[in-house]
Amino acid sequence: MLVNTHYLDRTALTNYIAALEGGLRESGTSKSTGSHGFGGSLGFGGMGVQGSKNSGAENTLNVQDHEASRLQRLIDAGHESPEAVGWIEVNRSDTEFGEAGTGAFIEWECDVYVPEGIAAMANPEGLSNALHTMQALRPSAESLGLDMEGVPDSAQMESMASSLNQLDISPVVVGDDSDTDWRVVGSLNKQWISPDASFDGRVRIVGKVKKRVGQDRWYPMMSLPGMNLVDRDERRRMEREGPRDDDEQDQFVRGPLLVLDYLAIFS
Repeated sequence: MLVNTHYLDRTALTNYIAALEGGLRESGTSKSTGSHGFGGSLGFGGMGVQGSKNSGAENTLNVQDHEASRLQRLIDAGHESPEAVGWIEVNRSDTEFGEAGTGAFIEWECDVYVPEGIAAMANPEGLSNALHTMQALRPSAESLGLDMEGVPDSAQMESMASSLNQLDISPVVVGDDSDTDWRVVGSLNKQWISPDASFDGRVRIVGKVKKRVGQDRWYPMMSLPGMNLVDRDERRRMEREGPRDDDEQDQFVRGPLLVLDYLAIFS
């Protein structure tokens, strides 16, 4: 299966492959002899070429290992030896999610989305630009006699824009499916997001289980890596108590769910 990765944690993938294969494949070489084909081997699993006629000419092809190949080899290993790798290809989510332990790999086809509040905070530049636009339009609105009650004044908007530019919030991706109440949630490292990534629609995810959250329990998104908005004590309180009112529910994901370290999101 050829995949289009929206997110791929290359550092984690390198570590998993090195542990799985006892090291890393750096490169392979193939020499071709003859006018009708190659003779030799590329040195990678599943890749080989044969020659049928020797014309005396020789060509050399060098191939370097790639993260797409590494991801496919990891997935293949998980399918072939699920117990050894700790791999769960989800087909019966209600059963398999309920039994998944910490550290297990989850491979699941699901729908994903970024919660609206998190999407806005993870893109502070967009909010800052909107505030500057409002600030520029305010004098014209006031001259036209428009009602500006409740709209921050210029100094307040400048302060808000400055605060937003200091935010460094990781995007959060939630995965769900119409066939189950179970969901998955995890934050992304911006370094590994593809430039043309889309986290809205049907994809396949691979991630490692960090925590299982039971039915009707709440998990605060502020507890995810990269969500540096509240201190540790407050995060613990939020995990114990859940949302205090309806307004706070947007900061939580309701169980049952698995909290994941995402390795890959692809289509």
